[in-house]
Amino acid sequence: MPQFPVDPHSIEQMVRAADARTVGAATGLVLLVAGARLYRVAVMAPGFVLGLWLAHDHLPAMAPGWRLGITVGAGMLGALLSSGIEQLAVRLAGALLVAGLTHAVLPLAWEGVPPWWAAPAAGFLGLALFPSVYRRLLPLITALLGALVIAWSLGRGADLLLILGVAAVGLVVQIILGRSSGDAGKKA
Repeated sequence: MPQFPVDPHSIEQMVRAADARTVGAATGLVLLVAGARLYRVAVMAPGFVLGLWLAHDHLPAMAPGWRLGITVGAGMLGALLSSGIEQLAVRLAGALLVAGLTHAVLPLAWEGVPPWWAAPAAGFLGLALFPSVYRRLLPLITALLGALVIAWSLGRGADLLLILGVAAVGLVVQIILGRSSGDAGKKA
């Protein structure tokens, strides 16, 4: 069997490139285009993204490989917790979605610097009210959540036009995919 030379510098560059934001962008993309069809993913994704975000923002400086491993591990732990506690995951999705949208919209409506407590307060409202609308609005919710995660991954978490534009594309894709799978079931 032929041996291919492995350049340790290229592996290190690949690990550096695959940080939490890259993993988050991939998760956001899945949510964006298939979140409603992949219900279990939609339930686990908020915990995964929250674990990624917390680990990414609060880990001390360390080797890129270790940092990526710990970050993804924290995301997987969050996903496992979300899966085991589905109602909490639904509420967490509501809190993240409403807090993220508030973070993006509030600077447009507030003169000066918005208060620090506005996004957490909105997140609390999402936490309380979200379960009643979750199933009915799943395509819209997963498209918005995917768009928020992608915007965070790009370092543009407060860019409302980017979030709404990406969410609109994701919603259209989910509607088209949902319609085509529904048509396939009717033909059988």
